[in-house]
Amino acid sequence: MPRLTSLKPRLATLDTRTGQALAPLVGKEAEQARKRRYEDTRGNARSRGYDRDWERLRDAVIIERGCRCERCGTIVVLRKREATETTPVAHVDHEESIQDRPDLRLERSNLRVLCEPCHNRRTALDQGFARG
Repeated sequence: MPRLTSLKPRLATLDTRTGQALAPLVGKEAEQARKRRYEDTRGNARSRGYDRDWERLRDAVIIERGCRCERCGTIVVLRKREATETTPVAHVDHEESIQDRPDLRLERSNLRVLCEPCHNRRTALDQGFARG
């Protein structure tokens, strides 16, 4: 029985706007196209629950927890404009996502402070963009 990985890629994809056949995307191009489709469907930050209440809570949680990443211990800063190569911007991450548990959106016990690299790794894993 053939395995899914042994199937050949499609011959082409039809561009519905122009009616032309496009070469199938593989590797890095396919991953980038998938990320673009994901970004196009997720909406803006306000519509996803990141409003003024969230911003106030975010800043308070970062300060309360000592401006450190809870995963790797790196010192973090509140704003992108303050970030440097050695001190990344802080991200306050929901342990249980807003999508899954909207009732925990502003619950401090559901939040953790992460540096940008740790947050990016976790997000990539959650959204299926991580390699390996």
